Amino acid sequence: MGNYFVLNHASMKRYNTLRLDVTVHTLVMPYSIESFVSAIRDYKDKKIVIVGNGSNIFFSKDYYDESYCFIITNLINDVELDGDEIVCEAGTRLHRLAWFACEQSLGEMAFLEDIPGTVGGALFMNAGQWQYTIGQYVNWIEVYNTEKEEIQRITPDEGFFAYRYSRLNDLPVYVLRCGLKAVPGNYNEVLSQMLEYRHERYVKQPRNFANAGSVFKRPKDKNGEWLFVWKLFDAVDLRGFRVGDALVSEKHPGFIVNAGNAKVEDVAAVINECKKRVKEEFDVELELEWRVI
Repeated sequence: MGNYFVLNHASMKRYNTLRLDVTVHTLVMPYSIESFVSAIRDYKDKKIVIVGNGSNIFFSKDYYDESYCFIITNLINDVELDGDEIVCEAGTRLHRLAWFACEQSLGEMAFLEDIPGTVGGALFMNAGQWQYTIGQYVNWIEVYNTEKEEIQRITPDEGFFAYRYSRLNDLPVYVLRCGLKAVPGNYNEVLSQMLEYRHERYVKQPRNFANAGSVFKRPKDKNGEWLFVWKLFDAVDLRGFRVGDALVSEKHPGFIVNAGNAKVEDVAAVINECKKRVKEEFDVELELEWRVI
């Protein structure tokens, strides 16, 4: 076994932003890229689940047995400026990356400031907001390929990233680190932009309850036109719909929140009801943005 921390029968409540209190048989915490790779190799016979900040994920079970291995990457978080690149490890929080860029007077990273995830997860789902996505700034991605059992470097081509998707999802790889374009900027302008973005999201989003971010991907109608999830939900009276302590946010129906001690089955019931009503009323299939474990 490699040099990393191992916990057995551990609660995942502190490691997911929805604060679901599920238990896992095996939890591993590497503290370097080398120990991360060691953990992947040592537990290759298990179903490995990578958890960064714990946002944008939904645990579908109360207990995950010894056939699973959960690897927490929040200690793998080095970030540095190397010439005209920002080099950051997979567990680097997007909030920290944005502030690092600001402190270095680098522009165009402000949009990441209030996205509650890590670099590794952001690369898989091409995280972003407004007209920006992280994929626009990626020079290279260092990964561990489980089929070849080696570290590789990927240089994304034009079609590598798409809306809430990257080709990483189709490859047998785990993200280790990446190099991002360092765009010169003005410190005061970047700082002002970051604070403006944060204010806008705090005004609109339900920060008073635990949540895992936007639940569903933005759908399209039969004519290919984008639809707003919150408008669909309001039309079928889903705002405030509740099962146990899981409910559709009153403030922003695009979010399902934990109002206290929501259980896995409570959240699942709310998700299913949302999909059911929208399908029946509008014939629109809602697709989860959350990653289901």
